[in-house]
Amino acid sequence: MKTKGVLVAVAVLAITGVALVGWVRMLDPRGKPVAGEIDGAALVLNGSAFGTPDPSPEQTVTTSRDGLTIQVMADQPPPSPADRGVRILLAAARLSHVNDRPLIVNIAYTLPRTNAASRLAVSLQGIEPSEWDTQPLSTDDGEAQFTLDARSAVEAIGLRAISDTPGAPGAVVINDIRITPADAASESEAAAD
Repeated sequence: MKTKGVLVAVAVLAITGVALVGWVRMLDPRGKPVAGEIDGAALVLNGSAFGTPDPSPEQTVTTSRDGLTIQVMADQPPPSPADRGVRILLAAARLSHVNDRPLIVNIAYTLPRTNAASRLAVSLQGIEPSEWDTQPLSTDDGEAQFTLDARSAVEAIGLRAISDTPGAPGAVVINDIRITPADAASESEAAAD
């Protein structure tokens, strides 16, 4: 009888542990891979694809129906190869779209009225150190285009807001990310001419 009670207690503990791990994952969705959508040759990330970003220590990140808001803390230097930034992890089904090929990344954004970011940096995140491409942001809504070299074992795209104003944070709202292989982008431009 005693053995049966111990077995029941162990089973209850095991079930409780599994339920607790699942519950914690459900409450903390950070860093879950997203698939986005394919539009022609572009992988498009917006809306629900912004719901599970992997945060970075030098930035705060919030999601809403308007987009992904990234705010860098005051007096942060530009990202180094060791920095990750806010990462949007890509689902395994989308990794072939970004691995081992140069990419054009177009990011539609909105700048807040106060504490707007001066620049935005983007990188492909994987096992290699990050190579960041940085573009200035205009004073209103806009689109920034980044050219990223081919990388192996990519698992995410990294984003980093940059504030050039001393003592001030800088924020940007990312509305849409379009990731297009460079060869497909040049073919599309040639067809348009």
